[in-house]
Amino acid sequence: MRVEIGAGEKPHPDYEIHVDMLALPDVEVRAGVDRLPFATDSVTALRANHVLEHQSYELIGVTLREWARVLAPGGRLDIGVPDARFVAEQWVRGEIDTAEANHWILGGHSERAAHRGVDSRGVPLWIWNAHHTMFDAGSLRAAVEEFFDVDELFTYDIRNLRLYGRGRA
Repeated sequence: MRVEIGAGEKPHPDYEIHVDMLALPDVEVRAGVDRLPFATDSVTALRANHVLEHQSYELIGVTLREWARVLAPGGRLDIGVPDARFVAEQWVRGEIDTAEANHWILGGHSERAAHRGVDSRGVPLWIWNAHHTMFDAGSLRAAVEEFFDVDELFTYDIRNLRLYGRGRA
């Protein structure tokens, strides 16, 4: 089973199961990213593109431990996050303004359809899309290596990091 966590409005077609905490079209499973409803070692590929930064930095280990629980040994891991260091350096150099730095580092993105309106408690939906953890290449590698074997870590699309790894036996 190939699972995409945090599928959002555009689920990736290469994955059979799409998970998100919001009820969105083409999302088969509603769940928090740190409490997945899958059996241990049942996932053969796990994708989390621009998801991990939405967890509190205090929950990164808990979240990665849960992903490691469901990912089968040798299963493929694909994580994408913004490179906060790169964006912060652009901001300090004056290459982007504060509003753009906030957009890329802190998230929210209330302009997206899925994040308009409020939930049943009156909480704005965009709050669920805010970023709560910043990563650079070193911090992403260190966090992930605690639970997975890291195969490759690189920059893509200028200000983003991509990590490929595998589940451990």
